[in-house]
Amino acid sequence: MERNLQVGELVTGADLAGSGGVDKEEKRSQPLSVCHVVSGDCWAGAEVQVATLARALCRREDLLVSAIVLNEGRLADELRHAGAAVKVIAETQTSFLRIFSDAVPFVRQQGVQILHSHRYKENLLGQLLALRCGVPVNVQTKHGMPEPFSGWNSLRQGVNQRLEQWMGRVFADAVIAVSEGMAPELRLIYGSHKVVTIRNGIDTAHVASRYTREEAKARLKCTSAPMIGIAGRLEPVKRVDLFLKMARIVKDQRPDAQFVVAGDGSLQRSLISFARESGLEANVHFLGHREDIHDVLRAMDVLVMCSDHEGLPMVLLEALWLGVPVVGREVGGIREVLSNGSNGLCVATADPEALAASCLRLLRDPQLGASLCCSGARTVANEFSVERNAGAVARLYRELCEG
Repeated sequence: MERNLQVGELVTGADLAGSGGVDKEEKRSQPLSVCHVVSGDCWAGAEVQVATLARALCRREDLLVSAIVLNEGRLADELRHAGAAVKVIAETQTSFLRIFSDAVPFVRQQGVQILHSHRYKENLLGQLLALRCGVPVNVQTKHGMPEPFSGWNSLRQGVNQRLEQWMGRVFADAVIAVSEGMAPELRLIYGSHKVVTIRNGIDTAHVASRYTREEAKARLKCTSAPMIGIAGRLEPVKRVDLFLKMARIVKDQRPDAQFVVAGDGSLQRSLISFARESGLEANVHFLGHREDIHDVLRAMDVLVMCSDHEGLPMVLLEALWLGVPVVGREVGGIREVLSNGSNGLCVATADPEALAASCLRLLRDPQLGASLCCSGARTVANEFSVERNAGAVARLYRELCEG
């Protein structure tokens, strides 16, 4: 099966049925209609990035932004607030085929010229919509590499991912890697000519806390003790178990240290049990999902990122901008952001002893933490701003549409 429309053909079916052609200069001056396809089933890094990008794209005069969101929730609200036209199709209440059939009229109504999808199910939906509606350009963003599953879920996810990868190789016009570390593996899957690296960015105007560190700690009932934290989904890839093992080692040397876990997920009960069995019940605080994550980050003396893999974590960029020292494993985009130790302390292994040593070093040397934070904030402003991210995405859209 081949697509009939070429990348440079910016006309919809209605244009083809109407008056003659539109010359290239006139096409270039017209806003491009872009539709994002995203799940919105939670509020995590990928959703934060989509909302941040959409806000910036909606401010541009050369783009008309819409979105198909598969769950009602914060992401749908953020996109509406940004000014995007939003179609919510609840995936928990209908089948994939029904989602597809409900999305087709919206895509046609919006006159979509670019479908930009996020995550594997949404990529499949975006590719099928592009074929069905004659949308000339299909773009995907890979926010991270596939996460491991077990049992029946592993088999089902494996089949779906292989199908999504095959369709991406055949039909996607571009695949965005959010970090340089992801790009080589994606090139092997989708082809070097399709993969482009556009690193995530944050909107610094929206990343702020009105509290000092002492005030933020007081809100969490931790006024004087050093606080070490982790923020993210409680899923295997995030290695919160490794964080708790590190906490046990730090506590032996700093009995007053407090540890916070911000986020929820499938491992929450088992991690709480692990903390209790490790003698950490009085020191570890599971905060669950937090809408005030910037205030929680502000309270931390150290943020630890010990995932087995990451794309380019938004919470890492937010922490650096808020002045929070970071200890991170050298995986994925973490290594790029921390710049080999110039913006935070890097740990090369999954060794809790090494993580603990870095955390204790920062607790003993506040001036080192302050220096790393100043460097990190400059790096975020210069290299990881939403303006830089959205500008690169908009250029990609235009280049693909102009062929």
